[in-house]
Amino acid sequence: MQSRVLAILIAVVLALVATAALVVYVNGADRRAIADQDPVVVLVAKETIQAGTSGEDAETGGRIVPRTVPRKSAVPGAFRSVAQLEGKFAAVDIVKGEQLLASRWVETEEISGRGLLPIPEKHQALSIGLDVTRQVAGFVTPGDNVGMVLTLPTGNGTNATRFLLQNVRVLAVGATALTTRTAQGGGGRVNQGKGAQNLTAITLAIKEQHVERVVHAAEDGEIYLTLMPRNADPVTRSPQPGITDGNVFPEDQE
Repeated sequence: MQSRVLAILIAVVLALVATAALVVYVNGADRRAIADQDPVVVLVAKETIQAGTSGEDAETGGRIVPRTVPRKSAVPGAFRSVAQLEGKFAAVDIVKGEQLLASRWVETEEISGRGLLPIPEKHQALSIGLDVTRQVAGFVTPGDNVGMVLTLPTGNGTNATRFLLQNVRVLAVGATALTTRTAQGGGGRVNQGKGAQNLTAITLAIKEQHVERVVHAAEDGEIYLTLMPRNADPVTRSPQPGITDGNVFPEDQE
């Protein structure tokens, strides 16, 4: 009886060894077959990448993986490294398993007209020109929430300053859209508004009912942006007409 059990155990062990050896052989054969076909590494979509997604976001989100394929299976123009995706956006939806092709990705300058700005419902995209100081020394980036502080003449020879809007989403800075999340030191430059100083175009998602207010403010007043934490409670606005020369000091409110 013991000899029969021993024989069965030996047979099982031999079967396992044979299976492992077969797996090793098959894997080795696959590697040898690929090696014989001049293998190359290409980037492949691990999951669907939606149009408008930046290469950086797709890579950091784990939606891009490298894959080794025979050279004859690599599609011409396929990206070989994530460095090639820097500053590029998916022009169309990239399906799972698809090799990433240069022809299906566009530069930041080609964003305009491709519907890549994610505009929230009942909002409109509106750009205003601000110098670097008025956009928090250039720290305003796509995806941030900002407050808009407006200074306007009061009509009696003085100015008044007051929050115009708060928790406004930044869609783009210069030519860099929301999907990049890349800080801008000097985005696309435009000449707009007062004087001839260089201004950066800040594109904001403005509620439809406030678009005219913002345009009027940009034309006739001075706007500063403030950075706000996400989902921050709005700051209580100063009473009309706002902060003036007569009430700028805190003790005047005590």
